Amino acid sequence: MDGTRKVAIITRTKNRRILLWRALESVCRQSFRDFIWVVVNDAGEKEGVDAIAAEAVKRGLEVKVLHREKSTGMEAASNAGIRSCRSEYIVIHDDDDSWEPDFLKKTVAFLDNEPLFAGVITHTLLVNEVIKDNVPRTTSSYGFNTWLKSVYMMEMLMVNSFPPISFLYKREIYDRIGGYDESLPVLGDWDFNIRFLKVADIGVIPELLALYHHRDTITDAGDVYGNTVNAGVSTHIRYDAILRNHYLRTSPQDLGVLANLAVMTNWQNSKLDQLSTRNFARGANSLLGYLKRKLWFDRLIKKLKSAEAGK
Repeated sequence: MDGTRKVAIITRTKNRRILLWRALESVCRQSFRDFIWVVVNDAGEKEGVDAIAAEAVKRGLEVKVLHREKSTGMEAASNAGIRSCRSEYIVIHDDDDSWEPDFLKKTVAFLDNEPLFAGVITHTLLVNEVIKDNVPRTTSSYGFNTWLKSVYMMEMLMVNSFPPISFLYKREIYDRIGGYDESLPVLGDWDFNIRFLKVADIGVIPELLALYHHRDTITDAGDVYGNTVNAGVSTHIRYDAILRNHYLRTSPQDLGVLANLAVMTNWQNSKLDQLSTRNFARGANSLLGYLKRKLWFDRLIKKLKSAEAGK
């Protein structure tokens, strides 16, 4: 064998030993075993990471550890891990998330047998938790995206509909689109998903096989155990606008138009929903639904015609 594994599992971590132990358990429980686990220590303490990696080796896993001396962001950590190994497929398994045992088995089988798709996601269970006495304790959970049956570019431009833990994809597409954008402090996975969809399609396995863990409150483990999506809300809002403006400047006739139309559609939908709640009886909702769809299509057609005329 040339050293190429079927799957590269990339785990980014920094001083979160409690959660990295759980990630180890998640990876070890997989029924599919043709993978390499790449742990990228993003300028954190080394001893704990090395101890967990050693335990993984004892359990029969192929493990590679990268100790980065300087942290340059999550996307740089992802790229470093991916480029340090060889594989057919790639998945990002952050240190705080987890899988059901058949996640890799079912996603790999999907991509092996569905040539129309270069990536696949599963439905995701969002798990709210708190760390107490150095143990993650679940407080509640619910289906994060169980409504999702297909992955559409237009919906992705509205909002990122799945987390990295649920997404297995072909390395050839990663190479083709240039990997993750290291200039982005947040929303790098959303940007990657958008660029991915520009060149390939993503399938859906409608099963809750990925667990996306959130910690809104930290009791005794420190702020290092927070989520970027919860801890950096204002930064996410700022970069949502920055990315949409970037798309409009660099791809004004396709992606830029759609990205900015999508955010306006979200705004219009929220206003119409407020209107229906406040002023109309239930029977008016069907009319409002029709008006929302018509408004969306009318604006889309107008933008696309304008873009085509400007070529």
